[in-house]
Amino acid sequence: MKKFASTALALTLATLGVACTPINQAIHSTPSVQTANISTAKEVTQLSYIENLKSPEDLVQIPNSKWIIASEMTHHSGLYLIDSQSKTTAHLIAPKASAPSAQFKNSQPQPHADEMQIHGLSIRAIGGGKSLLYAVNHNGFDQNITRETIEVFEVDSTQATPTIKWLGNVPMPKDDKGRYLAGNAVVSGADGSIYTTVMMHPHNTLEDMFAGKTTGAIYRWSPKTQIFEKLQGTEFNGNNGIELSKDGQFIYVAHMKKLSKLTNTNPAKEVATAQLNYGVFDNLHWAGDKLITAGSRTQNCGETMTYECLKDFHITTIAPDNLAITPLYQGKYTQDFSGVSTVLPVGKTYYLGSFYRDKMAYFEGK
Repeated sequence: MKKFASTALALTLATLGVACTPINQAIHSTPSVQTANISTAKEVTQLSYIENLKSPEDLVQIPNSKWIIASEMTHHSGLYLIDSQSKTTAHLIAPKASAPSAQFKNSQPQPHADEMQIHGLSIRAIGGGKSLLYAVNHNGFDQNITRETIEVFEVDSTQATPTIKWLGNVPMPKDDKGRYLAGNAVVSGADGSIYTTVMMHPHNTLEDMFAGKTTGAIYRWSPKTQIFEKLQGTEFNGNNGIELSKDGQFIYVAHMKKLSKLTNTNPAKEVATAQLNYGVFDNLHWAGDKLITAGSRTQNCGETMTYECLKDFHITTIAPDNLAITPLYQGKYTQDFSGVSTVLPVGKTYYLGSFYRDKMAYFEGK
């Protein structure tokens, strides 16, 4: 279990007024660094649980609905649908498609639900009660990962219970030795472009990441080119969560204790930076007009981060313009729940995912 959890951590942690400013002006500005103190965060004293999930590493809400989709980052898992009102769960399986969508002409075969080991998630409404779901897939049975893809599904929430349809996938690129790069988080643009973070390139190790070395980058796939390209200037220590600004001009990327705002260009330019002195950034999503993240606390790590010191958790919001950070909540490690990797607010309820527990947690906001 610890061996798998350590692997999951590697996949999870890295695998952890500007919006109105013209990009050419922002490129030449000096990034400001935002910091904050955890002492202002409220304490989460009690968690409730939704059971029978497998490593629900990331969570998204189907737009304008009560439904949550959870990724499951372990073998024989895939996707799960959660009713946020009744707290019930169901395996979310796409029927066998006759062929991939023409947009994804280089798709590898549709994976069976049990083949998928889903990491980061992203969802985007397209109208008519439908959305596009993007899922980072470490495909294979057990721990034998045979391919790396971004799977794309159409979510239909017009019926009483939402359904999904497989549209295709985008294979991850390979390095110069023919090894697949493993995605961590994913987000899509309105033009159909797909952005994914790679936490560690194949030649890097978990020790490299904990030592603060540059190990990852952002890759962008375009419907026109049909291939992933690395965005120069996005090479950081442990690239993790990713989001786009509402207008698509900027990329937000979490990388261990830091979060950067970058121009959506190649090469990309850093225009703002935030740094946590109390934890690591993990998955990153929009919550209203702010970004929100959750991740492990680092108060017991000292100068060297290890798996064992990353146990307690934090929930933090980030202003998208200058990356001003606000610690909202902090909570303690328990035997029941740890490895917090994402947060999803639905109404006044906060849902927490974990990269290695068999459940997700929730609590009512204060």
